[in-house]
Amino acid sequence: MAESDAMEEQCAGVDALIARAERDAVDLPEEPAAVSVELTEQERREVEEALGLVHGRDRQGRRPGHAA
Repeated sequence: MAESDAMEEQCAGVDALIARAERDAVDLPEEPAAVSVELTEQERREVEEALGLVHGRDRQGRRPGHAA
């Protein structure tokens, strides 16, 4: 009993954060507005590099699910 109370206490902050996010999400539109952003070549390379770190790359150096 004390152990489950301790776990609930530890998770209380996260539970409150989730509840707040869910309340705030009610006001969000179903689909985010389309945003057009022009990246410089350097910015595009930096984004590709970051995505490669997150998603990995195949043997040809391409990100999975990304058109060449």
